[in-house]
Amino acid sequence: LPAYNESERIATGLETLLASIERGELGPGETEIIVVDDGSTDDTAALANRLLASFTNSTVIRLPHNCGKGAAIRSGVARARGATIAFMDVDMAVHPSQLPCLLAALDEADVAVGSRALPESKTECDSALRIVMGRSFTLIVRSMTHLPVRDTQCGFKAYRAPVARLLFHCSTIDRFAFDVEILTIARQLGFRVAEVPVHWCHKPDSRIRPLVDSTLMVADLIRTK
Repeated sequence: LPAYNESERIATGLETLLASIERGELGPGETEIIVVDDGSTDDTAALANRLLASFTNSTVIRLPHNCGKGAAIRSGVARARGATIAFMDVDMAVHPSQLPCLLAALDEADVAVGSRALPESKTECDSALRIVMGRSFTLIVRSMTHLPVRDTQCGFKAYRAPVARLLFHCSTIDRFAFDVEILTIARQLGFRVAEVPVHWCHKPDSRIRPLVDSTLMVADLIRTK
């Protein structure tokens, strides 16, 4: 789980994840939790350490400064020990009970992508700006990269571990467009990518700066070509 200045939401997110493990939706013996604090200036890392103290198979990584979501996930992938590696956003916009379906897709694929754009998907979002940003970026991605993926930006993805390590080792983009770069590299290397429908519920996120972040995403996207 990548996290940057998430002191107000990390408790709810981790409690939701731990509750899924306790209910048996995720196997407690097979599940490893890694939180990567991306150089937060609040007490995100301290809260994560406290909340995960009783879950022995967990790690909190603290980056020395804010590097970007892609860099944070790259650090988590390098530390992970399981046969499969998944990442999700700390706000739990996609509930962790949906992880088994995502991981099941790896029986036939190398990369599994949670998608809000499939007919079976369900999205709940009250932010018109977020909807416009998402659709606009998707159109730009598809026109520039021709990736056969309907939703590149959903923060809910899984990989076979050797594939994850190779893809993130080859990646260079640290911020929001890292997903597109990873999927582009996966296509170039011939890896199989599966899209999985999700139930996604928008959570308010003050860290997204619509104008600045949209410009940076497009600039990063150009680098993937």
